[in-house]
Amino acid sequence: MRTSLLDYAGYACPVEGLGPGRRGILWVRGCGRRCPGCIAPEMWEPGEALPIEPLARELLPQLAGVDGLTISGGEPFNQAAALCALIDRLREDVDVEVLVYTGFLLEELRAGGGDAAALLDRLDLLIDGPFMESAPNTRRWRGSDNQRVHLLSPRAGRYAAEAALPMPEPRPLQVQMVTPVSFRVIGIPRRGDVAAYRQAMAALREKVQE
Repeated sequence: MRTSLLDYAGYACPVEGLGPGRRGILWVRGCGRRCPGCIAPEMWEPGEALPIEPLARELLPQLAGVDGLTISGGEPFNQAAALCALIDRLREDVDVEVLVYTGFLLEELRAGGGDAAALLDRLDLLIDGPFMESAPNTRRWRGSDNQRVHLLSPRAGRYAAEAALPMPEPRPLQVQMVTPVSFRVIGIPRRGDVAAYRQAMAALREKVQE
């Protein structure tokens, strides 16, 4: 069933490191996996679902100048129907390339059918598998090396060689201000960098509150 509402936690554009080239990134909320070491635990809990049309109107001018849209979370496939609606709406105006990060495996999603299969049909790239803090993160675009890059559309085939490359160093990371005392790391940091970032943000909050 389609829905005109999506529970999301903001976007950024342009970003690098979360898929090929320069991209927009949209974060959705809600995830029951709660992988230890997750870079975005603030996305685990659901929030308020908002209308898709205003979001699409905000995204469209941003996407006109980048190589594609990456959707992360949270768990995007928890809102597969809403994301189908968003992608369809965006593609009315621009043939945007879409990449999704998911903790599910591609085989699970295909076997489940329904809205998940419908979303897969709209994707160009999928990066699947749970984040594993114990695994290294040396492979391009992946949070941990157990994750896989699937090239799902003909146009995504041009990324086959790039997807096999190691993570570039220094890593392309950005910081987005969410509130005056909270920030979001955009990209895939090295192990230990997230903990250091959170300590720095905690120290900053204490200083602001003094």
